[in-house]
Amino acid sequence: MSRRLRLIGAVLLVAFWAAAAVPATTTAVRALADRVTTDRLDRPVDEAVLALEAERRLTVTGPPVVEVNAQRARTDDAAGRLRRADRSWLHLLTTSEAERTADELLKRMERLPELRSSIDDGDLDRRQAVTAYADVIDPSGAAAPTVRTAPGGSTGDGILALSRSREILAEQDALLAATAAGRGPTETDRIRLTQLAGTRRALFTAAGAGLPPEADRRHRDLAAAPAMARLHAIENDLAAESSGIPDPAAWSPTFNELNTALWDLQDRAVQEAAAAATPRAVTATVWAGAVAGVGLVALIALLVVALRRRTAGNADPAPAHRTALAGPRHRPDGLLHDLERRNQGLLHRQLRLLDALARRAADEETAADLRRAGNLGSRLRRNVEKGAMLTGGILERRWPRLVPMADVLRDAAAEIGDHDRVTMAGPEPTYLAGTAVTDVTHLLAELIENAATFAPADSPIVVAGQHDGTGYLITITDVGPGMTDDDIATGHEVMAASEPPPGGTWWGLWAAGRFAARQDVAVELVNGPGGGLVAAVRIPPTLVTGHADTEAEPDADLQAVGNE
Repeated sequence: MSRRLRLIGAVLLVAFWAAAAVPATTTAVRALADRVTTDRLDRPVDEAVLALEAERRLTVTGPPVVEVNAQRARTDDAAGRLRRADRSWLHLLTTSEAERTADELLKRMERLPELRSSIDDGDLDRRQAVTAYADVIDPSGAAAPTVRTAPGGSTGDGILALSRSREILAEQDALLAATAAGRGPTETDRIRLTQLAGTRRALFTAAGAGLPPEADRRHRDLAAAPAMARLHAIENDLAAESSGIPDPAAWSPTFNELNTALWDLQDRAVQEAAAAATPRAVTATVWAGAVAGVGLVALIALLVVALRRRTAGNADPAPAHRTALAGPRHRPDGLLHDLERRNQGLLHRQLRLLDALARRAADEETAADLRRAGNLGSRLRRNVEKGAMLTGGILERRWPRLVPMADVLRDAAAEIGDHDRVTMAGPEPTYLAGTAVTDVTHLLAELIENAATFAPADSPIVVAGQHDGTGYLITITDVGPGMTDDDIATGHEVMAASEPPPGGTWWGLWAAGRFAARQDVAVELVNGPGGGLVAAVRIPPTLVTGHADTEAEPDADLQAVGNE
């Protein structure tokens, strides 16, 4: 293979690895960032909102200036704590919803000095001050919730709606306090209070559909609580103009009880949603590690092969004294073989770990993700072992026993991307010698992938196996266009050749021929009677038997030999 072709292959492999690893890693980082930043920012955001609400109420009720200034200082302290908590190295990788919420709130709080000056100078009356503070807490007014730092998705929407309904309740309290400090509610005040009441009720009701299960139960209990009924009665009286300002003896305890209950419900809902999101973050991390780690091992194997070829190509006769100084000529080869063996062992260990995780996964979605990661690892392991074999290396993975042929066929199908299209047509039972399992598996994988590539994308690939007079016959049948007689002859020549053909069209069949030659397996390509192509693989009788080992454990696992 020319240096240019090797370079193109290396670039393509790097591109494929990056295309798989970067999205997986980004997803994992985003999931972890959402979890970590929600924990870090949830409390500081709540403290800042509480401080703003307290400052708003004191401002519109007209207490002594000293008390207002003290609360303003507490609000500034809360903003400082939020600003410090918002600074994180995770900003360099991704921005979570919690960080965006905190950033937007901090930007709005930068307007506080100007707002306070306008209030102190008398440019804003009490009612205008209530609206101005509401714009700092939530710029969308009563339209949508944006304050709460909650996990994303429908659960996050439910928590945000709950948070917004609580803040509207606090705005109602501030507006009532402002009217009590003045001459009572005007018609404009009644309209505004009625609008706030309607929006608060709608948001509180909508929140129930998006809350986690336990929080949803608490939400229903709160909706039926006596305090909620008293609040509705007060709001209805205001809307009907049947009273002036609500009696503080009725309003204050009702507001305080519901405000505390809503804060508690928000906190519990966030904790429950975060706990539910943790398994998804773990799954994303495992998937990213599998994709990036297995792909990196494949890249290292490619570099090792390229380095060995370059070393062999640059070798020239050396004087005796140079040879003595350089040491034994076989040492670099031994090192490269050792690295290949370690890469194969690491790949195998990672696949076993993914398989174990998939078996223990509590939900089907997590198990499916882990199975996809395992399939990707199987395909990368195939490439590593294929590269080692084609460059004269040794396949270190071997079985110390006979292996059921059905398992070999399933493993071969699992080594291709479209493994779901492969159908096993009831292969007759037999056992394959452990020394031939790796080669035969990769041989069948090359032929199955060839069939999947040239057949229609939604068509099945049928794999069958049966005993015949010359050993064991495996057939791989597709419903593609088949091959011309000249192409079939060329395919047989390529599989019999010791050197790869130019270009990349026939490389899969050439690799299949190399695996077949290592075990004296015969491969024949024929057009099917009903269309498509049939690849017939004849396993010699020396490699198959009808009985399993009697001394080996029936479920003994395959071995990846060597230090890993």
